[in-house]
Amino acid sequence: MEVPIDFNHKEPDVIEEIKLLQSKIPDLHFHESYQAVSTGSLIKGCKICTQMKSTTFILGYRCNTKCAFCFANSYISNTYKEDEKYNREACLKEFYRRKDEIDGIGLTGGETLLYLPEIEYCTSKIKKAKPSIYFWLYTNGIEADYRNLSIIRELGISEIRFNLAATDYSDKVLKKLKMARDIFDYVAVEVPSYPKQKSELIGCLERLDYYGIDQLNLQELLITDSNIEMLEGEGYQSGIMFLKKYFLYGSRKLTYEVIEYCIDKSYSFTINDCSARKFGKRE
Repeated sequence: MEVPIDFNHKEPDVIEEIKLLQSKIPDLHFHESYQAVSTGSLIKGCKICTQMKSTTFILGYRCNTKCAFCFANSYISNTYKEDEKYNREACLKEFYRRKDEIDGIGLTGGETLLYLPEIEYCTSKIKKAKPSIYFWLYTNGIEADYRNLSIIRELGISEIRFNLAATDYSDKVLKKLKMARDIFDYVAVEVPSYPKQKSELIGCLERLDYYGIDQLNLQELLITDSNIEMLEGEGYQSGIMFLKKYFLYGSRKLTYEVIEYCIDKSYSFTINDCSARKFGKRE
């Protein structure tokens, strides 16, 4: 089968390109031995992540939208897949095994707000084993209403991250940031840095500042078997052998365009370059 994306770019060239862009921006924060490079202090969940004291808890892969850039095997359905409960139990067992070294957990999917009963069950189990644990939750925002967000907050989740790219930065979801701001301690927008959505991303930045978000996380777009057929652009390979990862070329370039734009506009939120290429290792 013909691969729709060419991987003609070399990782060393991409790294040098990004270093040059970084050198032109003063006062960037390079965070410990992890992947984050930001314009300011990080929200609590990201701080825990940079210290390598976090884990991801996958509630399930059921979703209510299909994103071209999604690197997970999500599915759209009105019913749950039976094996998802076994996956959650596996996540719980992994937490119990490592609980002394874990300070924070990111709840993800699929779309998390389709799993409210499962969130209540799993967070109660985890908090019973470690009351000091910190949670944050990812959502595309489609099901984010006052009731659902209040339930999440009452379960002890004080940080929420919206993937606005999932709805192509729709006005309906953007407006929900104001509601979330009144409920959560930390409100972030976390999106893949996808050049195809450049105008939509830059076009919403003023509103992100107006709604008072704490942080904008821009992820380098990871290419997997799940999204390679739908993405547009070129790629590059990072790592070798079983450590190989594949990324969309130009993704991090867009991140630094956005960073420069936000600095020029004096927006108050932190912008974070979140590159999974550096996941858990030093340069």
